[in-house]
Parts: sequence; structure tokens; C-alpha cells
Amino acid sequence: MNLIKNIYKTARMIVIPCCMLTACNYLDVIPPAQADFEDTMKDQNAVENFLFTCYGYVPRCQPYDFNAFEQSADEIVAPKAWNDFQQQIAWGTVSASTYMTWGNGKNFDDFGFWVPGYNWIGYVHHFLSLIDELQPVGVTEEDKDEYKAECWFLEAYYHFRILQAMGPCPIITEKVDPNITNSQIPGRSHFDYCVDYIVQKLDTAATILPAVRETDDLGRATSTICKALKARVLLCAASPLWNGSFPYPNWKNVNFETPGYGMDLVSTTYDRSKWERALTAAQEALAAAKAAGYELFSIEAADQIAENDGLGLPYIPGKETETEENDLFKRRVRMFQYLVTANEGQGNKELIWANRIDSDVNNGGEATDSRLPSRVVKKSDGQYAGGWSGMAPTLYAVQHFYTENGKLPSQDANFYPESGWYERFNDAVQSPELVTDRLDGEDVKNDIIKLNAKREARFYAWIAFDGCEYAKKINDGNSLWLNLKNTNTNGWSQSNTRNCAGTGYLSKKFIDPNIRFGANGTRTHRAARRPYIRMAELYLNLAECYAALDNTTESLANLNEIRERAGLKELTDADLTGDMTLMDWVRNERFVELYEEGFRYYDVRRWMIAPQTESKTMHGIEITRATDGTKTWKEFDVRTHVWRPAMYFFPIPYNETVKSKDLLQNPYYN
Repeated sequence: MNLIKNIYKTARMIVIPCCMLTACNYLDVIPPAQADFEDTMKDQNAVENFLFTCYGYVPRCQPYDFNAFEQSADEIVAPKAWNDFQQQIAWGTVSASTYMTWGNGKNFDDFGFWVPGYNWIGYVHHFLSLIDELQPVGVTEEDKDEYKAECWFLEAYYHFRILQAMGPCPIITEKVDPNITNSQIPGRSHFDYCVDYIVQKLDTAATILPAVRETDDLGRATSTICKALKARVLLCAASPLWNGSFPYPNWKNVNFETPGYGMDLVSTTYDRSKWERALTAAQEALAAAKAAGYELFSIEAADQIAENDGLGLPYIPGKETETEENDLFKRRVRMFQYLVTANEGQGNKELIWANRIDSDVNNGGEATDSRLPSRVVKKSDGQYAGGWSGMAPTLYAVQHFYTENGKLPSQDANFYPESGWYERFNDAVQSPELVTDRLDGEDVKNDIIKLNAKREARFYAWIAFDGCEYAKKINDGNSLWLNLKNTNTNGWSQSNTRNCAGTGYLSKKFIDPNIRFGANGTRTHRAARRPYIRMAELYLNLAECYAALDNTTESLANLNEIRERAGLKELTDADLTGDMTLMDWVRNERFVELYEEGFRYYDVRRWMIAPQTESKTMHGIEITRATDGTKTWKEFDVRTHVWRPAMYFFPIPYNETVKSKDLLQNPYYN
């Protein structure tokens, strides 16, 4: 499939975009292909339908589905039998021919970005080429300016998604002639040239777009989103991978030249000014967000939602006594549950850019089901209802959430010694032998191990473990308590190959805390708007820029904004040691706060630590119960992730590169 022909072809096809916004008219699409496109611009309604179609790839390339390639990092593993796209990445088996062999190209289209990204860039340019030419009825010049600005934002966003995943890429600046020949396909531009083009589009769009949107227009571009995305782009550009440490210094174009850069594709000299530029953008983004009314989600905002939901406080081991301190901790846990599930209309002011994922609509879908336990409720017909128990946090990820003292478990002198992590936290009372033909009850909490006790609030909000209360109403209005020792409930064994908690843990991030399965087969939960950009990222971006520029005071100040919200002790200079440098704290805070939001995949690559983090044997905790009732928890090898030198980037699909002498393949994929 020819890259440029696809760009044009897609602009002539009917596209059914995912449900990405709240207003129902965003589900509309441009009319089917006709002899001309006059109907697509006949009036304001038609123009906006066309514009909304240009947003169509935003929810398709989101990182939350179980098979999104961003889920291949060291945060989670999926059941081996799934053999899905993210697993192909983790196992190092993706090649340039994957495009042709994986689901007839469908999944690589969806998750590889190259073909679909340029498809949607083609849509954007087609819209821009028509908006002035056709003079739609009822559309003012001010309307046109705003529509164009939204397209410039989308052009920047789609180019950046390609740039992140594939490396230096062709920059398509305008509608492409459908009669273009293969020899006219442009080559890849220098990385810095791509960055400057993307930033210029964002800067221009930001001068026109409003800072916020009304409820019916949520998801559409704003100046605040533009500035926040700019900060993300420049942070990427300042990072080691693109700032003097590129691992393939001899990788250059053979035929295609970038204006001002020649054949070079990447700068191989460190440039401190890139960090200074990123810092300025991060400062401006945070200032703009605050001015627009965005703020970190709060306990008070979550309390109001919980009151409306009639949702009580969660169970936390060691916090059973009703004290003001314990209640505050539980409220904080509940706040983090709502942080990634509550919508803007519920008072969630942290969401700068978010979209509703189509697969979560109508009380179901892959993004939710892949995280839910396999057995949630026993229905009246004797069958069980639940999810796929697929998104299993690695023990590595679990150990990077902090203790309640704000330190890594392995570095906290006031936490349990590592030799005792797999011992029972509650030594006084053991769980009784529980029946196996139904879901087990509250007594399983007595077997919670020490590693899972005395941890920070985000751990309890987002990680599900043996003995925990998964959700308060999910089991036909009652709590669901996870018993991972019982294969007849939510347990598992190493022999299981699918629909099992493959590490002894499950993820409950993005699960509505008010979710409910009924014994009659009904199911209700809030179709949340998944965060693409939220306030916490802006603070973390600032912290990283300051750390790179050796401004310890300001870096810690921004880190502490996030830690304070998490209820953790403030970091000081005394916490900066050989075991945890300032940059180590920055990176771990991103690991925890942005857990499973798609950042980790790119972070470990731009930091150039992926050869270490992505080549580990992933571990879990196996839980067994002997016939005499004795329980044992022990660490075991889940599977090894494989890192190859090629894996900093995705390959360009093979049948793209063979058609153009100018389109250079990524290193190690030829």
C-alpha cells in the first residue's frame, strides 16, 4: 500500500471514527465518496462533521486497550495464549513484514501508526484544501480560522505520534496530488526538523484556539492542549535518545535531503539549549493550564462524586481502625480511583485533554474487560460473569510503587525486610478454608502479605492483589474480595494460559469504583474519558527539565506537588543519594503516577534505559494452599522480555519502503 496514495485515498473514503467525544454529533461522518466533495462543505453542519472525522484517529491510537503496543513495557504482562500485538513487541518478534502478516495489516495499521497516521494527515489536508475553496454557507471567517487551527493541531499531533514510534519521518505539509508516482514519495526528514515543524503548527494553532471548551465540545483542540503537547514534544527532543546519544550515529539518508540538515537524520552532539527550550515550554504549559482553571484532582472533588455514587471508603490493610488519619488515607485511595475514571462534568479539573474510548461504551469493551477479574459475580443461572484477568502488573512495577513512607520498598529501612515480604501481614488470624463453588468472602483479607501492606495510596487504588477488596459494589452490590489461591474463584496456576492473573496481581486502574455486575446478568459502569494529557504530567515534565539543568530546588518543588497529592513525605536534598539520584526520583515518580497511561514505553526509550528495563525476566507471586491449609507465597519467573537493538523504533512497513528509494528503513530492520 503506497504511503502517499493512501493519504489521498483515505480522504475519499467514508470513515467511521470511534466515539471520542460526548456530543452525539461527533459520531457523524463525512458522506460517502462522490464525484466531488461539495456536500462535505455545503454548510456549517457538514463542515463540522468533516472536521470531527479528522479527529478520528485520536481515539484509535490511544494506549489503553490490552493490545496497544504501549502496553508492552515493563508495567504489565498479558496471558501467554493471547499472543497479541503488545506481546509481540515485548517478545521482540516484530519485523518490517509484520504489517503484512499480522491480521492482514489491520492491527499494524491500528498500532503501528505509519499507515493510519498518514491516512489521517491526508484527511486534515483535504479539509484545509476545501474550506476556503468551497465557501460553505453560514461559516464565518472566524469559524474558518478556528477550524484551520484545529487541523494544524491534528497535523502536529499525528506527525508527533509517528515521530515517537517510528523516528524521523516524512513531513507532509499539504494535500498530495493523487497522481503522485512512487519516485516522488518524500524521504524522512531530520528529527529536529520534524520537531520544529510540529512545534510551529502548535504555536500557530494556540494563538487562535480557545483555552477551554464547553462540555459539548470536549475533546476538541484548545490552546491549552497545544501548549501541553508542545511541552511533551520538546521534552522528548531534549532527552538522551535525541540529544547527543543516538545509538546509530551512522544512520543517514541515502538520497533524500532535509533542508538545512543534508542527509543527516539525527543530531549526534549534546545541546543543552534543547533542555532550556523544553523547560520554557513546560513552564508556559503549566501556567496556561492554571490560568484556564485546571488543577490537580483533589480528595474533596472525589468525596463529592463518591457521595453521589453512594460509595463508601475502601478496605486498606492496617487501616481498619476508624481514626481521622486512616479515613484520610482511604479517602485518598478513593480519590486516585476516581482520578482516572471521573469525567470533567463530575468536577475532574485535572483532565486537560481526554477522550471517551469506544470500547468502554455500553458497559463493556476490551479496555475494561481486559483488566477485570475473570469471575466477578455468580449469576442466577449458575454461570459467572466477569472479565479476562489479563492486565497483570509485574512484580517489578509493584515494587516501584512507594511504601507509605514515600520510599521504594527495597530502600525503606522502616518497611519490612525483603526476606519477609512474602509472609502474612496479619499473623494473628488466618483465612479459613473457603468454599470453591462461589466467590470467596472477606476473610481472604487475613492472608494479605507484607509486601502489599503499608504501601502508598496509588498502590491500593490501582493494583489488585490477593486478599484485597477489588471494588465495593461490583459483586451484585457487594464487595469482591480477590482470592488468588483459589482457581475456582479468581485464582490461577502457572498452567493457565489465558484469563488468569498471570503475575498474582491484577490492574484496577481505569476501573470505575462504582462498577456493578448483577446476578441477573446486568452490568453498569461509567464510560470514563481516558486522560491523554493531565495536570500531573505537566508538573513531572517540569521536574525532569529542571533536573536535567541541575536545578535541584525547582525539580524537587515540582516533584513534591505530585507527592503531596499522593500523601507522601516531601523530598529534600537529603533524599538524593547514590541509590536514588534526583533523576532517579523523577523517573520513578513518572513510573508510578503515570502507570499504565502509555508513557513508560516511550520514557524508557528516550532515556535510553530500555536495553536494561525491556530485557528483564518479568516476575510474579505464585500463591499455593496445601491440603493442610498452609499457604505459601513465592516469587516465580513469568516470562522474559526480549530487547533487540532495533526496538527503539517500529519498522516502516516493508511494502512502503520497497516502493521508494528515498524512504529509508529503520536500523536493524533491513
